[in-house]
Amino acid sequence: MAVDIGQLITGIAEALEVDPSAINPDSRSSDIEEWDSLGHISVMSYLDRTYNEITERVPDFASATSVQDIFDLLNQNV
Repeated sequence: MAVDIGQLITGIAEALEVDPSAINPDSRSSDIEEWDSLGHISVMSYLDRTYNEITERVPDFASATSVQDIFDLLNQNV
């Protein structure tokens, strides 16, 4: 299953409750005010719902701090 970066950005934006235009592949958690510790939990929850509990199988998601990090991890593990 190939991961679409646009769908990932949309999903992260929804999880963080921000406009998708505020996020791009280079966005980092430090760039987005809503991507704080609670926001990170929301992003992880989105990933689990979308990719069959992937954060339980791949603990590296917990330390991913950018859209690109998440995209790369997904492409390596989906």
